[in-house]
Amino acid sequence: MNRAEFLRQLECLLQNISPTEREEALQYYNDYFDDAGAENEQAVIEALGTPARVAENIKRDLYGAGYGSEETYGRSPVKGREMMPYQGDASHAGAQTAGQQKKTRKEEKLSAGWIILIVILCVIASPVILGVASGILSLVMGALGSILGVIVGWFGLIIGFGVAVVALFFVMLFLLALGFSSLFYSPLVGLMLLAGGLICGGVAILFLMLTVAMAGIITPAMFRGIGILWHKLFPKKEAL
Repeated sequence: MNRAEFLRQLECLLQNISPTEREEALQYYNDYFDDAGAENEQAVIEALGTPARVAENIKRDLYGAGYGSEETYGRSPVKGREMMPYQGDASHAGAQTAGQQKKTRKEEKLSAGWIILIVILCVIASPVILGVASGILSLVMGALGSILGVIVGWFGLIIGFGVAVVALFFVMLFLLALGFSSLFYSPLVGLMLLAGGLICGGVAILFLMLTVAMAGIITPAMFRGIGILWHKLFPKKEAL
């Protein structure tokens, strides 16, 4: 007897049960043969027993003990009871019942459905997600650019004042030298040149004081304030 003959005889013997229970039982034993493999077909048939014995046990589980004594070779998959697993291969020792198989297939379909639904939602929402992400990135980059621009501008202002101080001191020295030399042949022009040199010197001193204050007082105070604000926003966790 081969697999096809076994299942054919079993189907004939199960004609007096409901079509649903019959199809479920046949599907279960058909899957059982598939799990065992074609090379173990005869060993599975020997383990299960005759089709009549298997049919008797299926009917007994469906309608009660009136169909015969308890057998260990086959139990009805219709009621969710386990059939004796195929012993020739340990990988088939935990064969599922038909009810369990249906439940597993249903759960797999449900999981696949959820995955497909999530993928579809992600595709639909991707423009919104990308837009929000781009907006946040632009804000961050804009904030960083603004901070960097303020820092560069501040130090540029300090450098500008420093260059102006040097230039004014050179202009002052030039005007003073030219004014002193002009006093001998044109006193009025000489005095005007000396006055201009002194004015340049005064402005140079003012710019020098601003440069020193900005570089030595205001800048360190700004960085200390930024440090204090950073520590308040992101306090360090004390080591245990």
